[in-house]
Amino acid sequence: MSKKGIVFFDVDGTLIDWTKGISKPTESTKRSIKKLKENGYITMLATGRPKNGINKDLAALNFDGYIGSNGAYIEMNNKVLLDEALDNKLLKEILEFLEDNKITYMLEGQNINYVADLKDRKLLDFIEGASLGIENFTEEWNRETVKAVKIIVLGESEKEYKLAAERFKGSNLALMGNAAFGAFEIFDSKYSKGYGISRLLEILDIDRERTYAFGDGENDVEMFQVVKHGIAMGGYHKKLEQYAYDFTEDVKNEGITKGLEKLGLI
Repeated sequence: MSKKGIVFFDVDGTLIDWTKGISKPTESTKRSIKKLKENGYITMLATGRPKNGINKDLAALNFDGYIGSNGAYIEMNNKVLLDEALDNKLLKEILEFLEDNKITYMLEGQNINYVADLKDRKLLDFIEGASLGIENFTEEWNRETVKAVKIIVLGESEKEYKLAAERFKGSNLALMGNAAFGAFEIFDSKYSKGYGISRLLEILDIDRERTYAFGDGENDVEMFQVVKHGIAMGGYHKKLEQYAYDFTEDVKNEGITKGLEKLGLI
């Protein structure tokens, strides 16, 4: 591998922060990633989002590829290297539980997402708030054959999280998200950004000493455990602190640019 190294970037809370009204990468972030590529580094997204969640503003950063759906999908230089999904029998059990408890959900697929009712107000607010694009959702699907890697649950409170945690306790499923607001993800516990990154590093044969990552969330813990230099963005999840190599500022205060400069990568 002739490249100097590889840098992974989380999306939400790292490249953008839609909770604070920053739905597009800043101009400084754009310039910094362009310079990083010019300096000979491989650039990769590493996100919980599926392929269809990589909107035009993120795609315009011209990454060499991305790890999506928390490690279940890898694409590099327009070639799919990994594409896994939940077992449909297990998926049906989860959906029956959610529907029996009248809980709103969406299924993440790589090219499109699947929902029961596109008129659901809670769902529409989530799609708009996260800039996911209504065109990336459909009501037309069959649970016997649908290929979904993750379920996003949009509950009302901590009640829904506790119900799901109790129902699937002891299974190979993981729950992650904001339990207090009832919004969380359900996915196969083997998947993580660390899982996807490890698979990619094996394929590319890159020395761990030349691996870097920027992130802020709980789902970035495994990513920081795999790379040598994990840089925590401002406002990072408390669980990330012990695994961070160093720290930078938040999206608003140009954490990407400042972090890359501090590392000497740009």
